[in-house]
Amino acid sequence: MGSGNAGASNVTSELGWKYGILTGVLDVLKAYIPSQLVLNIYSESFHTLDMMVLAGTGAILGHIYPFILDFRGGKGVACYIGMLLAINWQIGLIVIIGLILLTIITDFVSIGSITLYIFIPILAYISGEYSDIAIRCTVVLCIVGIIKHWINIQRMLNGTETGLRSVFKKNKTK
Repeated sequence: MGSGNAGASNVTSELGWKYGILTGVLDVLKAYIPSQLVLNIYSESFHTLDMMVLAGTGAILGHIYPFILDFRGGKGVACYIGMLLAINWQIGLIVIIGLILLTIITDFVSIGSITLYIFIPILAYISGEYSDIAIRCTVVLCIVGIIKHWINIQRMLNGTETGLRSVFKKNKTK
């Protein structure tokens, strides 16, 4: 249906806001729960943050490439937010606000999504607060995220990408 993507943006576009928001919340929880579980189980460990990032990265990649859907899932943005919320809720909240603002300003959800994928590894590296494992995980997610958004990038360059305002108009009655 729609783009064939199993993520919240496509569900919103095709089925309306109610199902899109539900899908988004469930996608956030897909990475939040495993990351938070690691924190609760291994809170005394020296490498808790690394384990949280590894658990979240696994959940995000599992969302993007689910074997049960022939490895065709979502683009991982809501899951990424879930991991960030588990690791540091303030960063997660800033990312959510940034995504909303970029989407409103540009009319494209994918601009905010791509910015997230690029910005997080840079922030992790520059801050000096994260290990090589955490930085490498965010770089892998950046590469995968850009690949998953490649069609959106091409459509934006060609002027054929559907903007958020079009989705609002389409889903007024849904």
